[in-house]
Amino acid sequence: MEPGSTGNQVLRATLEQMHSEGINGTVYTHPIGDHGHGAGPLIGRWDAQEGVPVRGEAIMLPNVWHSIELQATTEVPEWGGQEVSCRQEEEAYLDENGERQWVYERQDTFHIVW
Repeated sequence: MEPGSTGNQVLRATLEQMHSEGINGTVYTHPIGDHGHGAGPLIGRWDAQEGVPVRGEAIMLPNVWHSIELQATTEVPEWGGQEVSCRQEEEAYLDENGERQWVYERQDTFHIVW
């Protein structure tokens, strides 16, 4: 995510890096607004990894939060090579200087609920 890039440019760069690292996955990012999915660029969709018309051509701007939905698929040898998908959703934003920031730090402890 870089200020001035379109959602489709970010999608292409992200998928190229994933594939170069041998990751079989998808990425879908949407801006977060007051009513859920906010105004701004879409970076892919779960069903549109080749780019998104119109909303994918919107420009990345500072001070906008994004929900980043990631998915990776891998074979599990213990399950006879069955492919298993793991999905994760994290929030990030571009700060006023255009620097990428995660909203929450990495969780490194369990929270036990009784």
